[in-house]
Amino acid sequence: MLEQWLGVLVDAGADAFHLSQPAFWQPAFPEFDEQLNLAGWAKKLVGVTAITVGSVGLNADVYQSFAGKRARAASLNALVARLEGDEFDLVAVGRPLLQDPAWLEKIRQGRYDQIADFTPAAFSTLS
Repeated sequence: MLEQWLGVLVDAGADAFHLSQPAFWQPAFPEFDEQLNLAGWAKKLVGVTAITVGSVGLNADVYQSFAGKRARAASLNALVARLEGDEFDLVAVGRPLLQDPAWLEKIRQGRYDQIADFTPAAFSTLS
């Protein structure tokens, strides 16, 4: 079913999918043996560029943040391994950048100890 739905979009001209889920590490369809996330399934089924997003750099999903809970900064090792394993092509980042606009630069420079946890107050930067 997913392959048919995505195929219609590809036939209409879509050449990339930006697929969000609460946490990128969660399998989209746990009932199958493959532990692919939604972006991984899209890439596997229709072969177009797949962008993953969902709690990148954090240990808790967005729903917990909406409930007022803090999300702690988390390692990117699993994300990088999946990216290098060709599960998806690109990674989008949301909440860490709301908390700290310099997040990416800190990642690039290896200043992991300077990365702050996400607090729901950072949502107020959206206006």
